Amino acid sequence: MKLKRSRRVLALGVSLAILPLIAPGVAAAAPAIAPIDLGTLPGDEYSQVDAVNDDGVMVGSSTPLEAQIKYHATKWDAQGRISALPTLGGEQSNATDINRAGVAVGWAHKDAAWNQAAVKWAPDGTVTALPYLPGGDYAAANAITDGGVIVGTGRAADGKIHAVRWNPDGKVVDLGGLPGGDYANAQWITPDGRTVGGTASDAAGKNHVVRWNLAGAITDLSPGNPYSTPEDMNDFGVIVGSADDVHGTPKPVRWERDGRMTWLESPENGSAWANAVNNAGVSAGGGHLVFGTESPVKWNRAGTRTTLSTERGLGYDIDRLGTVVGLENGIATKWAAGGTRTVLGALPGSSYSVATHIAPNGTIIGLSDNENGRTRAVYWPAG
Repeated sequence: MKLKRSRRVLALGVSLAILPLIAPGVAAAAPAIAPIDLGTLPGDEYSQVDAVNDDGVMVGSSTPLEAQIKYHATKWDAQGRISALPTLGGEQSNATDINRAGVAVGWAHKDAAWNQAAVKWAPDGTVTALPYLPGGDYAAANAITDGGVIVGTGRAADGKIHAVRWNPDGKVVDLGGLPGGDYANAQWITPDGRTVGGTASDAAGKNHVVRWNLAGAITDLSPGNPYSTPEDMNDFGVIVGSADDVHGTPKPVRWERDGRMTWLESPENGSAWANAVNNAGVSAGGGHLVFGTESPVKWNRAGTRTTLSTERGLGYDIDRLGTVVGLENGIATKWAAGGTRTVLGALPGSSYSVATHIAPNGTIIGLSDNENGRTRAVYWPAG
């Protein structure tokens, strides 16, 4: 699944009468495995991986110390060797996804005025600007299929931000948004290119989870619950995230292929959310199961919850076998499908790391502070 793992601060809410189901073997932990520092581009201090393909090739960004919002698009090969991706002439850029063929997508500034275009990078690093919507002057690419279909967002002639699809022949398609809304963003696309998932605002400015079909028709997946946020979509168009319940508390949700919204099991009074879903419909995330503590959780296809740990932590991604990666007590952690926990460790001199994604080949990527307190992209090789 695509990487988009931003930790959200949620209101504390608990029900101490609800005892979480603990996964078998949760007490067992293998020795910590030290991550490999993926480093930064020359002169930079921070780095982050945003996506990894089936072969373990990674893309993301590298940023300098004095201006952490100045992104430089970056690529790492499967051995962790770093290289810069070229820009369109401006200073900033970011790579957000990469397909099996090694074609990466993202955005880049065209000049010092920060005019931004969606871009794709060929495996050899050659950069190509993707066309704007007619009358538009801003765009960003979020995801690409192995067949070369790209989705993202861009400004249209009406001044609003629309969801966008770029076909392999380079044609730009306006996917629009919800009636009266000012914003829409296509965040994911299924491998066959037939289903696009993302978000769109309504006329009142409220955020909805939405899908577009191959013809570009939009479906509002949360018409009765505008306070909803998608976090991941699997290869069949199933989306997970959170939606507010009748009390205004975020709860974990799965939106099925047929558009039904399934509430995943969570404590009655506690906040919880799903961060990732695999192709079997099994989800990972977390919630407030004990007062003041966010605990990592997995939900099966029926929506039944298994608590991976009662310690503070979250699940950020899940692979096809049901292996969950995330963090526990501030350190990157992996839970096997049977519940066995492996502490993935942190860089030397650091007490914080997080595993954000697990690739199909078993490569795990994430972040770790180093001894100087700089946050670095790290990975744990497959095997």
